[in-house]
Amino acid sequence: MRKLMYAVACILALGFASCGSDDDIDCVQANIDLSEAAVTYGENQTSTDICNAYRTALEIVLNNGCFADDEEKEGLEQELNRIGDCTFSGRTCLSCSNSGITQMVCRGDNGNAFIINPDKDIDDKDTGIPYSRYVELSNCM
Repeated sequence: MRKLMYAVACILALGFASCGSDDDIDCVQANIDLSEAAVTYGENQTSTDICNAYRTALEIVLNNGCFADDEEKEGLEQELNRIGDCTFSGRTCLSCSNSGITQMVCRGDNGNAFIINPDKDIDDKDTGIPYSRYVELSNCM
């Protein structure tokens, strides 16, 4: 959430930067739309429609060069990767069974499935499998 708010603050601060593209995209408006979509997504990260609107706004800014510098571009790309394909938006956890073993599995920030370790001293395990695919292959509820 802190990364999201940082991204919103950067976008608001740099939202009126000039556009690096010569096509008919209004970069000022694109950054305003992105800021509004980020705030809406921050308020409701469970809605696929809101996530998709945020993703589209991010893509418009990135694809049209409507960012101030490489650092902002990198932050926007990281945010785009973090939200993934919006199939499972936000922190989504399910109880999944594989081979007779039931474990709590959550969608990580990188979009992969993480097996939640009940021992707080041991980190959660990144399965390396996209969350949507893991759910598809498992018996989850």
